[in-house]
Amino acid sequence: MTDSDEDFLTIGVFARESGLTPSALRFYDDCGLLAPASIDAQSGYRYYTRAQSKRANIIRQLREIGLPLDKVAAALDGDGTAAIEIVDRHVDALAAQARAAAEAAVSIRRLFDEKYCTATVSADNLASAMAQVSSAAGTSEEFPVLQGVLIEVDGSSVTLTATDRYRLSTRSLVAQCSRGMPWSRIAAAGSLEAVPASGTLVLTATDESMVIDSDGPRVVVNTVDGDFPDWRTMMDGLAPTVTRVVLQRDFVPIDGGTLRIEAGPDGFSVDGVPVPARVTGSHSVVFFDAAVLQAAVATAVGPDLMLDIAAPDQPMLVRSAVDGALTTLVMPVHG
Repeated sequence: MTDSDEDFLTIGVFARESGLTPSALRFYDDCGLLAPASIDAQSGYRYYTRAQSKRANIIRQLREIGLPLDKVAAALDGDGTAAIEIVDRHVDALAAQARAAAEAAVSIRRLFDEKYCTATVSADNLASAMAQVSSAAGTSEEFPVLQGVLIEVDGSSVTLTATDRYRLSTRSLVAQCSRGMPWSRIAAAGSLEAVPASGTLVLTATDESMVIDSDGPRVVVNTVDGDFPDWRTMMDGLAPTVTRVVLQRDFVPIDGGTLRIEAGPDGFSVDGVPVPARVTGSHSVVFFDAAVLQAAVATAVGPDLMLDIAAPDQPMLVRSAVDGALTTLVMPVHG
């Protein structure tokens, strides 16, 4: 930081101005696409400037249509005809998204004087996030609260989280939110099946439940009573990453059993078979149940994955980011 602190934006403010979530900004920092303008040496807080908004907006728009990270970097840092061609190939798709957003804006319902804030999101994005996250929900009747999906609205985003105690998945979506108190509800399994899969949705809390409005009939969501695990504390308590891998999401073979994952300066392999990847950090060997890892990878957002490995007996972070950010914890097994 400098004496002109007013020139710097916190990660939360910059996230709102750029249309990215804080977790997506951290992801792009770790990938080397969008580094903060300053990092406080004592607190580790990231700070950005408005001059970085253009780069952030370009990254967001390119990733919305699933452009791989290497092509995004080429479009941002390259010059001449090649970089222009990369961007030009996306003009039609981006224009279509802008038209869809304009049409959706017409149907947005502004709710005033509500006790709780409302959140407006794309139905497609909510359905995608729900499908990705709910796969980590529990099935045991012993823990009914884990059979649901935690939905949190905090004024700038909607976050969905599910866990069965062995795997945890959470995804954040950028949302347009009205004034009011932040809120959270645990949606019962299958309770969102009646929600439209297209158009725009407005999520609103009631004292006992939550409702979702659209162009169609209002949907009252069945909720589960109880205390959901403090997943943020769980994530904050993870051991430090010693090996980081960035690769395409189709690296997991379809065979069952136990998979041996090895990563280090010599590359990345699955059961001894080399897989193209970018590896940083020290050498690591860790084992996973193939079905569990396949489920985590299958729900990832976008074509690229980042694997953060801490230790053979610690959860591995599986991360990706597009409109929002999907993060999954996968527990290893003994080799």
